[in-house]
Amino acid sequence: MPYPFKTALLLALVRSSFAGADPTTNPSIPGKPGVPIELFDGRDLNGWVEVDRPPTTQKTSPPSTRPASVWTVQNGLIHDAGNPYGYLRTIALSPENFILDVEQRHVNKGNGGIFIALTGPDKVWPKEIEIQGLCGDEGDIRNIRLFDFTADPARTEPKRIRKIGPSSEKPIGQWDEIRILVDAGHIEVFVNGVLQNLAWYRGSLRGHIALQAEGGEMEFRKVELTSFDETTGGARPE
Repeated sequence: MPYPFKTALLLALVRSSFAGADPTTNPSIPGKPGVPIELFDGRDLNGWVEVDRPPTTQKTSPPSTRPASVWTVQNGLIHDAGNPYGYLRTIALSPENFILDVEQRHVNKGNGGIFIALTGPDKVWPKEIEIQGLCGDEGDIRNIRLFDFTADPARTEPKRIRKIGPSSEKPIGQWDEIRILVDAGHIEVFVNGVLQNLAWYRGSLRGHIALQAEGGEMEFRKVELTSFDETTGGARPE
């Protein structure tokens, strides 16, 4: 998938397992800078933690209809039932600067998303940046009120930064490729190779990565993270 970066990553696949990690220690995601790491191995959800809205506050699904788990692995894919609302997050923390590549599809028209910079207590909803997954709005950046963000004023609202152009999503049931680049104070969001958001931030976006359940049934087949070389400011050579 082409992306209009001035530089290119060193692309060598490596798989990583987080089985047995202690969720209280917040380890960093391991791996060599510039080498993609598969956060989902196609087999299980080792290295991930499911957080659901408690039954007493869940408005969209009564307790009697709640699934045993919102998040399951089916036919090599992460399956998101959509309800109850919540998220599936990594146990480990992301690096400061990274590229996150996610391949996702809507089973039916609905809502979801990708979280980065998730910190603090697990609850619905935590402190995080949401890359919007709602059909028609993929590429929006939400929850910016909790962070120091700057973007085009014409696209900036109190709680979100709207995408740059017309939707570049594919039809329901087809796979969308989402790329999120966090690099030394700026963030870029691509939807199917089209730059849909660009913003600047102060501080750190280091935190957990998560997939959101927000009513829409979704599937994910790729969650891949590549950290930048901290000694060079980015493993993106000309």
